[in-house]
Amino acid sequence: MQVVVVGAGAVGGSMAVKLADAGHTVGVVARGAHLQAIRAQGLTLYDPAGAVTVPLQASDRPEDFGPQDLIVLGVKAHQIGPLLPRLRSMLRHDTVVLPAINGLPWWYFHGDVGARQPAGSPARIACLDPDGHMDAALDAAHIVGCVVHGAAEVTAPGTITANGQYRYVIGEPRHEPSARVDALADALRAAGCDPQPTARIRDAIWMKLIGNAAFNPVAALTRARMDQICASPGLLGLVRGIMLELIALTHAYGCDPQVDADTRIAIGRGIGPVKPSTLQDLERGHALEVDPLLGAPVELARRAGLAMPLTEAMLALLAELDRRVVSDAQGLRSGRRGLG
Repeated sequence: MQVVVVGAGAVGGSMAVKLADAGHTVGVVARGAHLQAIRAQGLTLYDPAGAVTVPLQASDRPEDFGPQDLIVLGVKAHQIGPLLPRLRSMLRHDTVVLPAINGLPWWYFHGDVGARQPAGSPARIACLDPDGHMDAALDAAHIVGCVVHGAAEVTAPGTITANGQYRYVIGEPRHEPSARVDALADALRAAGCDPQPTARIRDAIWMKLIGNAAFNPVAALTRARMDQICASPGLLGLVRGIMLELIALTHAYGCDPQVDADTRIAIGRGIGPVKPSTLQDLERGHALEVDPLLGAPVELARRAGLAMPLTEAMLALLAELDRRVVSDAQGLRSGRRGLG
């Protein structure tokens, strides 16, 4: 395949290395020191099996790449909007776009012919795509949904360290099997990954969200790793309460959460001393994934008339933390002192 990974960070970069090492032609869109390191010495992936370094075509401009078979969106969900119009040079009629993102995706209601939602509700999530610009910028027929299960971190420019789990749940937004999903699964499997095709991608999205929307904000607000959260009865009680609200919301929209709260906590406990992605973003001074993780579920709950007091409280806290992170970053760039 011809593949471009837009955002060669922890998730996208891991997939780029695995696919390139399997013989596919892979390019990456990256920035700053990470981009310079990839250009100079390739991209290196460390995991329990060892280290793999691959040379990659690398640029900070999506427009530098021609037509592709597969475009992986490895940037954060809130960074995708401005990028979508810039993918045009890479798109053919049959190009697959794989958004490997956390939280509810902007395309959530596309093709969901059996969606259970309040009558008259808009067919998009307003906090993710307020004006419909994302929907207009990319024909959603290109999209295959993707839920990532694995832990990784960019530990130095040009270097990613992962836990060795490369599990990708992939499926059509229309909730039906397809040849392109099967072909993508075959390619990922041959690259040493663990793809899991599904005919119900939204169930997988909710299952992942139930963990991320509970653990990630708590980690960012407390600076605690997964093992530290799981060792704290007070924090674990908060996590469980948020999960129960999200499980009820999952059922309200006609999906199967696949797990109960205790099972989802056990999965989180098994991850070990890992920093969730929201804590990683906080430590790097990056904007946080507020709306995909919390804003979108709260919006859907309000549509359905479902009370989610713990999730709403967590949304208010994380949104304020995000405001301060962004303000501090702007202050540093302009030489001013931030809010602290």
